Amino acid sequence: MVSRPGGFLQGVLLVLALFLFAGVFAIGIAFGVGAMLAVGQVDEVVLERTVREAGSQRIAVIPVSGGIDDAQARFVRAAVAHVMKDTSIDAVVLRVDSPGGGVSPSDQIWREVERLKQSRRPVVASFGGMAASGGYYVACGTDHIVAEPTTITGSIGVIAQILTMEGLMEKIGVQPVTLVASGSPQKDVANDLFRTWNDADRAKVKSMLDAAYAVFNKRVATGRASAIPDPKQVDAIANGSIYTAEQAVANGLADQIGYLDDAIAVAEQRATIPAGRASVVELVLPPPLFSSSGLLGRDASPRGVDADAIRSLLVELGSPRPMYLMH
Repeated sequence: MVSRPGGFLQGVLLVLALFLFAGVFAIGIAFGVGAMLAVGQVDEVVLERTVREAGSQRIAVIPVSGGIDDAQARFVRAAVAHVMKDTSIDAVVLRVDSPGGGVSPSDQIWREVERLKQSRRPVVASFGGMAASGGYYVACGTDHIVAEPTTITGSIGVIAQILTMEGLMEKIGVQPVTLVASGSPQKDVANDLFRTWNDADRAKVKSMLDAAYAVFNKRVATGRASAIPDPKQVDAIANGSIYTAEQAVANGLADQIGYLDDAIAVAEQRATIPAGRASVVELVLPPPLFSSSGLLGRDASPRGVDADAIRSLLVELGSPRPMYLMH
């Protein structure tokens, strides 16, 4: 066979052209998405992962896994928005496997559950290995709670842990000085990690914790009113103790022991869908379009520790942060 002159070269040029086109296309997408993100035109994208194919009526599973933080709350908000736009989704299962986390993110997720209930969709909670503190908070308002046999739950309470560094500063020979404006003499109360805390510091943080606890207690009392009608009983249960699944069913924090498929069956029943006839999808975040070192990510090159990084770390360590969290 006689090869045509220049054929190899033409092939190479074709491949290079394709690579060039793909590169330009990717860069165009990157800058387009980046521009839309900059002006707030892109909502968080949620994808569906098929769990079970069945009929046209559907149940959505929304996972709450790991520590509850702002990112988790944003995901749940996006997932709920996805559900609200889809008339084929007749019920939701909130799949919780979490030790809790931030006070505000937990409350934001609780609010999203309330929005789902207002849309007349049944919301059933399914507890995995742990649904404690904030993990319980987000689920206490659901219509029905199913806990796995090995679930650890409860831990209804608020905690804050703060570092003070007076002893460390003395050991290294550094004497920090904290100054406040004349008009704000209370500014450094519970707001100075370079000295040992006094009663005023502790009292201020304690008042913050008590306020957050009161909200938690109220959420449980309202959400579980049918199972725990006596508010005094809620007070007795909500003392920070953790409970097994059996104990949670006995004291009213959960309705039954079972697995995810049992929770799905309850959701079907409450949505008047024949048993086993609902299609089930799990709502998930897509893989990131670009990694931390990509076009839209941050510079991933190694950086030295600078003064701003140290200052930010000290601020974070020294800030009282109430948490619905079980360590």
